[in-house]
Amino acid sequence: MSEINQPHRPEEVNAKVISIHVPKTAGTTFKKVLRQVYHPEEIFFDYPHRGDLRHKMLTNPKPGVKIIHGHFPGHKYDNKFPEYRKIIWLRDPIKRLISLYFFWKTWQILVESDTENLAPVKESNFTFREFAEKPEMQNLIKSKFVQEQKLTDFYFVGIQQFFSEDLYELKAMLNWPEYELETQNTNPYPEYKLLLEEVLSNQEIVNKISTINQEDIELYQEALSLRQKRRKISQIQYYTQDYSSKQKIIGKKRKINPLLTWGSIDKVIIKNQVLRLSGWVASLDAGILEGFKVSIGNQEFSFFEKTINIPSPDVEKVHPSLCGSGNARFRIKVLLNQQQINQLKHSLIALIPQFQGSEGIVILKVLAPLLPLPDEKFIEIIGEDDSSQFIRTSFKLLGDLIQRLGLQPTDHILDVGCNIGTVAYGLVHYLQPSGRYEGFDVVENFIASAKKEITNRKANFNFNWHNIYHPLYNPTGEISATNFIFPYPDASFNCVCISHLFTHLQSDEVRHYLDEIYRVLQSGGRCLLICFLVNSESEELITKGKSRGLVTKPLQLIYEIEDDFNIDINLPEKGIGFSENILLKWIEERGFKILEKSYGYWCGRTSSIKEDLLVLEKSI
Repeated sequence: MSEINQPHRPEEVNAKVISIHVPKTAGTTFKKVLRQVYHPEEIFFDYPHRGDLRHKMLTNPKPGVKIIHGHFPGHKYDNKFPEYRKIIWLRDPIKRLISLYFFWKTWQILVESDTENLAPVKESNFTFREFAEKPEMQNLIKSKFVQEQKLTDFYFVGIQQFFSEDLYELKAMLNWPEYELETQNTNPYPEYKLLLEEVLSNQEIVNKISTINQEDIELYQEALSLRQKRRKISQIQYYTQDYSSKQKIIGKKRKINPLLTWGSIDKVIIKNQVLRLSGWVASLDAGILEGFKVSIGNQEFSFFEKTINIPSPDVEKVHPSLCGSGNARFRIKVLLNQQQINQLKHSLIALIPQFQGSEGIVILKVLAPLLPLPDEKFIEIIGEDDSSQFIRTSFKLLGDLIQRLGLQPTDHILDVGCNIGTVAYGLVHYLQPSGRYEGFDVVENFIASAKKEITNRKANFNFNWHNIYHPLYNPTGEISATNFIFPYPDASFNCVCISHLFTHLQSDEVRHYLDEIYRVLQSGGRCLLICFLVNSESEELITKGKSRGLVTKPLQLIYEIEDDFNIDINLPEKGIGFSENILLKWIEERGFKILEKSYGYWCGRTSSIKEDLLVLEKSI
């Protein structure tokens, strides 16, 4: 349903590559880069969990595939695709083994957390030394991936320790376009760093592990030597870039325009230090769910157990038109330490569903909200069905701010027309004390309630009442909206949110508010604007009686007054939309760049958002 900034399509890349993913060597991070460089139909993943499908490129090759990536021996595709360039990433064998141990240990704990799956002996109790001495763990790189081949048979051998530098070199060699490199995955097990220090400081263990992994040690030393020679003769200008300061999956300047998806987290349970999430998610036309990005609080979890595409006749009954709605349910298990469990009660749980390498709309959940619910009469006044709908709306807006605007926990945000604190209710679980929230409204009782319930608990959340005239919400107001100057200095905020106000303001008021929003935003700052965009499609749907409204009554924007379309000619402020072309013109005239335009279901479209949505950016 979105028109501006359609999902990124990489430029044509001719390089054909076979990429051998050795576990715990940044292969997952490399896979994310490949998804940016190549079209989805040009990538084939060869992993054991795909069963017989992993051999499809040998038995029934798919035309157009340019990259094969996964866990398989280096020689697997030599005869079938001799022209492809082979790539492998290696890592210090002892450090890789320690990382693999905790990956394996975490997996065992997750499996054993289900009483019905308890084994006679819990393998998760194995020590690192016992794990390393397993025959199948010795010289794993040589025996399972390199085998009888030589490293000189590979087009490129990268080193995980120098991942960003080597990746930049590979980009130049293969003439790849630009990519975004996210923070490399880190092992989530809480004792990983302690064991790493313990093992590396114990020369006896180091010698023992080195002896039983001599072939892998020699391979790694050879890889370092090849890298050194390659750098000496290469004409590529090297650089080093620190990605450690990158934000997690929520709270950074993200790509916008998520896929049109529906979903929810229905249940959250903690058992045996394992967080269990269950729910459902489906897309409009992006195929079936492939996986998730998972974040709890401000920490991203790169390893978790997931079960997806579970039969869901209940979802299919409610959403029969969604792709894969009959198999839309999921279960996720995440291992937590005690500190994480202690903090979980009020932490924001975020799931970003993945479809064909693209992101769907973020799904948010909190075990126990920090704030009490507003008074039911206030919830009714702002147009929400009930308290449950109020909560869903609040967290949906929070998801939009995080995912579409890139709102960070330390940002300063202005909420124009904040009503009873719909945005703030969810935002208190995300904004850090160093961040700042300012909200204002024309309804005095709304502001009084928000100050009592929110500011008294969160000092960095401020609410102000301004006696601005509004025929519906403040008919005795003494200040004209067109004369009201926002009481904030220039460039005060990173983000501005207007969740509903523009659906109750007339043209001259909207133009003035756009001026003020531009003034108080920093250069590069973004604005989330919820509105009604009237165009030929929405007018046709309204004429056919398709409009669904925001509660139960149809939303008939049929009375045209200059640039406005409203539902009541005698009191236009009950519901106002604007000619799409005219509103976008006003926005651009003030120096905003329109980053996203997504249409809602208010007029009868198929969409997962109610009203229409714009993301604006103040030009730098």
